[in-house]
Amino acid sequence: MPIKTRLTTSGFAEYLEKAIQMGLAIDPVTDEALQAGGQILKTGMRERVAKDTHNLENHIDCSQPQQEGNVHFVEIGLLRDTDPDTARYGNVQEFGSTKMPAHPYVRPTLDSDMGKARAAMRQVFKDKGILP
Repeated sequence: MPIKTRLTTSGFAEYLEKAIQMGLAIDPVTDEALQAGGQILKTGMRERVAKDTHNLENHIDCSQPQQEGNVHFVEIGLLRDTDPDTARYGNVQEFGSTKMPAHPYVRPTLDSDMGKARAAMRQVFKDKGILP
């Protein structure tokens, strides 16, 4: 099971609704904002992950923007195409095992960098004239 997180546009609903009412093409802007935030989280995870062979670090990625209904999102971390051995190693690094303590990299990144990711997303919306 790959370790990843999902970054969504929830919390921006009021602004997104205003943009839709103004007739702006919001979907491409939302995707651009998610990419900006996702890259910050990807960088944070890569900085914090164990670097013994750099294999785990090299497998941390950010997906292309996706949409389910009105919800846009990107996935960040070890994505679905990660090989099973790397995915298991990533889980052990994050959560530990009976023989090894945890060396988390996903949770500390979310704790430390989520504000930066949201700020980057907000900046894209500001640059496109959707947020004041």
